[in-house]
Amino acid sequence: METVDEALNAKLIACWQAALNTDDPEESQRWVEMAEWLSHRGDIPMPPPEPATSRRRVSDERRRFPRVPVRSPALLALEGRVLRGETLNLSRTGACFMFTDQNDLGEGETGSFTVQGWLEDRPALVLAVEPGMLRLRFADR
Repeated sequence: METVDEALNAKLIACWQAALNTDDPEESQRWVEMAEWLSHRGDIPMPPPEPATSRRRVSDERRRFPRVPVRSPALLALEGRVLRGETLNLSRTGACFMFTDQNDLGEGETGSFTVQGWLEDRPALVLAVEPGMLRLRFADR
């Protein structure tokens, strides 16, 4: 079993790799900020990320817990790997996670989901795998 320090180090490495392996300065800066936030997230509360714009209004949702469009850097730590990506939307019970690395991911995998601005990671279950996107359900703590 991974220790807290090992898990944090894996996430920090994933962020720095993303920052160094892009030609887009804005994307690189987002990953640097995510790494800095991960390093200090227990220090002081941070304001939540700005919601993304969307054609769908929150009031149009029929779900018990509506999805809210939120674009923020995020990490999904699964067995032995960390996926870097971005949230598309969040709800109280789950998330839509966009990413590029899709090596043998399957429904039913479990892991730990980290979003910039959250004080704690959330245990998550992969509900659906689509090209470049995962649908996650947050597990009970």
